Amino acid sequence: MASENGNAPYIRCKSVVKAYTVGDHEIVALRGVDFTMRRGEMVAIVGPSGAGKSSLLNLLGGLDMPTAGRVLVGGTNLAELKGRALAAYRLRRVGFVWQQVGRNLLEHRSALSNVTLPMMLAAEGFRSRRHRARELLEAVGMGEHAHKRPPQLSGGQQQRVAIAVALANHPDLLLADEPTGALDRESAAQVMELIAELRARYGLTILMVTHDMAMAAYADRTLTLRDGALGQDLTHVTDEAPPQLDAEGRIRLPALVRAQLEEAARIAVEIRPEGVLLRPEQEQADETDAILHDMLGGAERPRRRRWRLWRGRGAHR
Repeated sequence: MASENGNAPYIRCKSVVKAYTVGDHEIVALRGVDFTMRRGEMVAIVGPSGAGKSSLLNLLGGLDMPTAGRVLVGGTNLAELKGRALAAYRLRRVGFVWQQVGRNLLEHRSALSNVTLPMMLAAEGFRSRRHRARELLEAVGMGEHAHKRPPQLSGGQQQRVAIAVALANHPDLLLADEPTGALDRESAAQVMELIAELRARYGLTILMVTHDMAMAAYADRTLTLRDGALGQDLTHVTDEAPPQLDAEGRIRLPALVRAQLEEAARIAVEIRPEGVLLRPEQEQADETDAILHDMLGGAERPRRRRWRLWRGRGAHR
């Protein structure tokens, strides 16, 4: 197990691939993901359903293992954790907040009992776990509702308790999977403001996946994930005028998009149901596809309608 040094990223994913077998088919959820986060940073990953967002969270939470590549958190290679060590990582070093209340809270237990449960599993003493639970419920604004069960609480209140549960065992890393997806806009904003406050108070590193750009705006960085690959960094998107197609079929792309394409050996152009995708490709992309092809037993790759624009041969930007 490696130890973290002061200059290393707190989270590092290197060439991470995650493939699932569903019936007779192989589905690649993550395709060669490279990703880092600093300790104390908050990052939002946005993308459509099925893009691989939850798969990435499951890997970082120790709930699943990559098919290929390395996942390190705080210098620990998660693939090296087995048995009790892996269980201890899930219990003590990482907290989870899910969109579905049923995954966060037990309906038959009070808010206080839900928060004490992870500490009971960690063999925390009665007095210390009660003290910690009350402290956390006060921190999330639910102190006066400590003895209510989840069905007696609103959706926003349930998520506040869920956050308290996630922080029960003093984790450094908080993973949030669509934490405001089931809430109205006002409640969602309140939950995100609370998460930001708790991040500062407890020194949390937070990775959140969402489809909502308004919620992603609370993060330090916003990245896109589509088809299992991390894409555009939306953190510093400007208010440039949207690109327009001229009479000759040419389009001038915003500076942020051009910067993503500048160093590409070639640009893949794909027509999809939702629109047209431009994707920079390096030579190693073919190698990654070849590795996946071999790893998945030679399964036929999905066919897409694609053109490649080669540099210096009349490609428009």
